[in-house]
Amino acid sequence: MRKRIIRPDSRPAPGRRRTGAESPDEALRWENKILLYLEGRDPKVLDKEVYKVYRKIQGTGARIEGPVPLPVRRLSEDETSPDADRVHRRLFHILFPTERTVSLLDKLALSGSVQTSISVEEIPA
Repeated sequence: MRKRIIRPDSRPAPGRRRTGAESPDEALRWENKILLYLEGRDPKVLDKEVYKVYRKIQGTGARIEGPVPLPVRRLSEDETSPDADRVHRRLFHILFPTERTVSLLDKLALSGSVQTSISVEEIPA
Protein backbone atom coordinates (compact mmCIF):
# COMPACT_ATOMS: atom_id res chain seq x y z
CA MET A 1 0.00 0.00 0.00
CA ARG A 2 1.43 3.36 -1.03
CA LYS A 3 0.94 6.51 0.93
CA ARG A 4 0.25 9.64 -1.10
CA ILE A 5 2.38 12.59 -0.11
CA ILE A 6 0.91 16.02 -0.79
CA ARG A 7 3.30 18.94 -0.96
CA PRO A 8 2.29 22.02 1.03
CA ASP A 9 2.75 24.22 -2.03
CA SER A 10 0.41 22.14 -4.21
CA ARG A 11 -2.74 23.88 -5.38
CA PRO A 12 -6.07 22.53 -6.57
CA ALA A 13 -6.63 22.04 -10.28
CA PRO A 14 -7.68 25.21 -12.14
CA GLY A 15 -11.12 23.77 -12.95
CA ARG A 16 -12.05 23.48 -9.28
CA ARG A 17 -11.91 27.19 -8.52
CA ARG A 18 -14.83 29.52 -8.98
CA THR A 19 -14.68 31.69 -12.06
CA GLY A 20 -13.34 35.14 -11.28
CA ALA A 21 -12.11 34.12 -7.82
CA GLU A 22 -8.56 35.22 -7.19
CA SER A 23 -6.45 33.92 -4.35
CA PRO A 24 -4.77 36.49 -2.08
CA ASP A 25 -1.34 35.36 -3.31
CA GLU A 26 -2.26 36.04 -6.92
CA ALA A 27 -3.66 39.47 -6.06
CA LEU A 28 -0.42 40.58 -4.38
CA ARG A 29 2.03 39.35 -7.05
CA TRP A 30 4.61 41.75 -8.44
CA GLU A 31 5.11 42.09 -12.16
CA ASN A 32 8.91 42.38 -11.82
CA LYS A 33 11.64 39.76 -11.62
CA ILE A 34 14.03 39.64 -8.66
CA LEU A 35 17.63 38.50 -9.12
CA LEU A 36 19.24 37.13 -5.96
CA TYR A 37 23.01 36.60 -5.98
CA LEU A 38 24.73 34.55 -3.27
CA GLU A 39 28.50 34.32 -3.07
CA GLY A 40 31.01 32.77 -0.72
CA ARG A 41 34.49 31.32 -0.60
CA ASP A 42 33.54 27.85 0.66
CA PRO A 43 31.36 26.03 -1.91
CA LYS A 44 29.97 23.53 0.63
CA VAL A 45 28.73 26.25 2.98
CA LEU A 46 27.38 28.20 0.02
CA ASP A 47 25.41 25.21 -1.27
CA LYS A 48 23.86 24.60 2.18
CA GLU A 49 22.75 28.22 2.38
CA VAL A 50 21.44 28.08 -1.21
CA TYR A 51 19.30 25.07 -0.30
CA LYS A 52 17.84 26.91 2.73
CA VAL A 53 17.04 29.99 0.65
CA TYR A 54 15.47 27.88 -2.10
CA ARG A 55 13.12 26.12 0.35
CA LYS A 56 12.12 29.39 2.02
CA ILE A 57 11.36 31.19 -1.24
CA GLN A 58 9.50 28.20 -2.62
CA GLY A 59 7.23 28.28 0.44
CA THR A 60 6.13 31.85 -0.28
CA GLY A 61 4.37 30.93 -3.52
CA ALA A 62 6.76 32.66 -5.91
CA ARG A 63 8.07 30.88 -8.98
CA ILE A 64 11.81 30.36 -8.68
CA GLU A 65 14.42 29.40 -11.23
CA GLY A 66 17.85 28.35 -10.09
CA PRO A 67 20.21 28.19 -8.44
CA VAL A 68 22.37 28.86 -11.47
CA PRO A 69 26.08 28.35 -10.73
CA LEU A 70 28.07 31.27 -12.10
CA PRO A 71 31.77 31.13 -13.04
CA VAL A 72 34.23 31.17 -10.16
CA ARG A 73 35.86 34.56 -9.67
CA ARG A 74 39.49 34.76 -8.54
CA LEU A 75 40.53 37.54 -6.20
CA SER A 76 44.29 37.09 -6.52
CA GLU A 77 46.27 38.90 -9.19
CA ASP A 78 48.21 35.75 -10.01
CA GLU A 79 45.50 33.43 -11.31
CA THR A 80 47.90 30.53 -11.85
CA SER A 81 48.73 30.07 -8.16
CA PRO A 82 46.80 27.20 -6.53
CA ASP A 83 46.13 29.14 -3.33
CA ALA A 84 44.39 32.05 -5.05
CA ASP A 85 41.23 33.20 -3.33
CA ARG A 86 38.20 31.98 -5.24
CA VAL A 87 34.64 33.24 -4.88
CA HIS A 88 31.82 30.84 -5.79
CA ARG A 89 28.53 32.40 -6.91
CA ARG A 90 24.93 31.27 -7.37
CA LEU A 91 22.04 33.13 -8.98
CA PHE A 92 18.28 32.81 -8.40
CA HIS A 93 15.61 34.21 -10.74
CA ILE A 94 12.48 34.87 -8.68
CA LEU A 95 9.53 35.30 -11.02
CA PHE A 96 6.19 36.72 -9.89
CA PRO A 97 7.27 37.33 -6.27
CA THR A 98 4.59 37.88 -3.65
CA GLU A 99 4.65 40.31 -0.73
CA ARG A 100 5.72 37.40 1.49
CA THR A 101 8.70 36.80 -0.81
CA VAL A 102 9.82 40.41 -0.60
CA SER A 103 9.51 40.53 3.19
CA LEU A 104 11.43 37.24 3.43
CA LEU A 105 14.27 38.68 1.35
CA ASP A 106 14.37 41.79 3.56
CA LYS A 107 15.02 39.74 6.70
CA LEU A 108 17.06 36.92 5.17
CA ALA A 109 19.64 35.64 7.68
CA LEU A 110 22.56 33.64 6.31
CA SER A 111 25.92 32.54 7.66
CA GLY A 112 28.62 35.19 7.93
CA SER A 113 30.69 33.77 5.09
CA VAL A 114 27.90 34.14 2.50
CA GLN A 115 27.14 37.54 0.98
CA THR A 116 23.97 38.43 -0.87
CA SER A 117 22.93 41.07 -3.35
CA ILE A 118 19.44 41.65 -4.67
CA SER A 119 18.42 43.47 -7.81
CA VAL A 120 15.02 44.03 -9.39
CA GLU A 121 14.60 43.65 -13.13
CA GLU A 122 11.50 45.17 -14.66
CA ILE A 123 9.64 43.06 -17.18
CA PRO A 124 8.71 45.15 -20.23
CA ALA A 125 4.98 45.48 -20.78
